Amino acid sequence: MDMAFQTIGIKREEVYIANIVKCRPPANRNPEQEEAVACLNYLRNQVLLVKPEIIVLLRKRSS
Repeated sequence: MDMAFQTIGIKREEVYIANIVKCRPPANRNPEQEEAVACLNYLRNQVLLVKPEIIVLLRKRSS
């Protein structure tokens, strides 16, 4: 990701990365929808505090 930011002229210090899940599920499995929903208000508050100009959503590619 750092290389992608650099390519488009964004410094890493200008990027804030957040995750919808605030703690990894057991055995590092992918979180279930209920786990993501449980953390959603925390993520919303992060966005309100950071006030990003751009939000980019990323997802693990399905196999």
